[in-house]
Amino acid sequence: FDEGSTMSVRLAIDRIPELKNVGNALVDYVEDICPGITFQKKGRRWVASKNFVTFTIQHTRAKNIAISLRGSPKEFPSFKELPLKAGMGYGAYTECSLRKPRQLPAVALCIQYAYELYKRGGTRQKKKLEVMEK
Repeated sequence: FDEGSTMSVRLAIDRIPELKNVGNALVDYVEDICPGITFQKKGRRWVASKNFVTFTIQHTRAKNIAISLRGSPKEFPSFKELPLKAGMGYGAYTECSLRKPRQLPAVALCIQYAYELYKRGGTRQKKKLEVMEK
């Protein structure tokens, strides 16, 4: 793999055939919401040049894609099919795992939230997400 190219994250995702399409759709989605973004391999993680999402492609045993998102778990919507947990950075990041294609909508929405939180910056007021009906 070329350690610095976005194409390489796609080649890494391709090593999990059952998640190949949804994993690459997530890379497409990240590139669409944040034009010009690239991914670089740092250790086991593929880190986006705008640091709001990382992908760890676990193709050997776990056969999943671990995703780290900017923001604490309370700042994200909760989905039964996508458990969230606190990640690195003392609550600065949230982690989840893509294991099944049906998780795609929930993961995509969480990536969108992570991008919005990234744009608001580290000094934003961290509030619990509330969903209201009109």
